[in-house]
Amino acid sequence: MLDKRCLKLLDIINGECLNSGYKVVEISTLIAAMDVSFGMDEEGIRECLEMLSAREYISVKYEDDKEVCLCPTPKGRLVFENRIDDEITEHRSRKYYFLYAFLGSAAGGAVSALIAVLILALGGR
Repeated sequence: MLDKRCLKLLDIINGECLNSGYKVVEISTLIAAMDVSFGMDEEGIRECLEMLSAREYISVKYEDDKEVCLCPTPKGRLVFENRIDDEITEHRSRKYYFLYAFLGSAAGGAVSALIAVLILALGGR
């Protein structure tokens, strides 16, 4: 599993290489595109690039001090498509949980009201 920094970098790479194959990207551009909360520097970017390349999420053609030529693999593109499918499934299941909770509470209220009416009718005044 990839950590949040690598997933964010993979998302940036997928955005950079939308319509083309390999693309030359400056390391400074990748650093600027990352969230400040990650605190990424050049070494961190290179570390994540190596991890993504080793796990076959991206393909790196060449790399020098300032630039890297890369493209996401189909496996790298599928990461986010699968995530979107998982989020849709989770959202649908949340709707059903709400429906089940609502129907359960309504049924419980109806049963308790019926019991109260029976007690008043049989044993009450």
